[in-house]
Amino acid sequence: MNKYLTRNKCYDRLPPAKDAKKVYIYCEGEDTEYCYFEYFQELSSNISIIPIKNIKGKSDPLKLLEHAREDFLVKGCPFILDRDLNDEIWFVIDTDKWNCGDKINSLRKFCDEQNDGKYSAWKVAQSNPCFEIWQYYHVYANRPCEKDVNNCSTFKEFVNKSIPGGFDNRKKPVLIEAAINNSKTNFTMKNGQPEKYSTEVYLLGEVIYSFTKDIILNSLKFV
Repeated sequence: MNKYLTRNKCYDRLPPAKDAKKVYIYCEGEDTEYCYFEYFQELSSNISIIPIKNIKGKSDPLKLLEHAREDFLVKGCPFILDRDLNDEIWFVIDTDKWNCGDKINSLRKFCDEQNDGKYSAWKVAQSNPCFEIWQYYHVYANRPCEKDVNNCSTFKEFVNKSIPGGFDNRKKPVLIEAAINNSKTNFTMKNGQPEKYSTEVYLLGEVIYSFTKDIILNSLKFV
């Protein structure tokens, strides 16, 4: 028997209410991040999780920003942020590819400029080296061993070897509380960015979990 039930067996789908908080998530990766956050769609009627894939592989931070600007900041744009509901926009990005040319800092600066003291909607969740470190912390409480990481060709390969069967986006996201706690314990910043094996995705995780906690905890009782 699988230890974790798949998403479609765990929960009834709960379409978001008209007054649900919306969380728009611009994903650098074409599949990994999108499929992860898709797990949390329609878990709670009080929050609408909206993962958004990059367009035709245009995944660098400034291309994601350009995509978001077209969605929110131009005439006739398809989306509108509701300040009363505290809607949010998140950019989920990696460090390994993009920590050059000041692209990440430019994205962060833009987000800071959009926010004010009362309403901060534009946010960045950066992982170092990549999103898979967030997946790793769903299962492990300590930072990866550098030697074990170096024995793999990519960090994604390391994570899939470390987690039996690899990280299954249909099941493992249910461990989001552990991922939040483990990521926070191992989180460090330097020069305004996460240091190696740190991830800011726990901040986004906290938002999602605050609305889905009871549903997730209740499902784990029957696993």
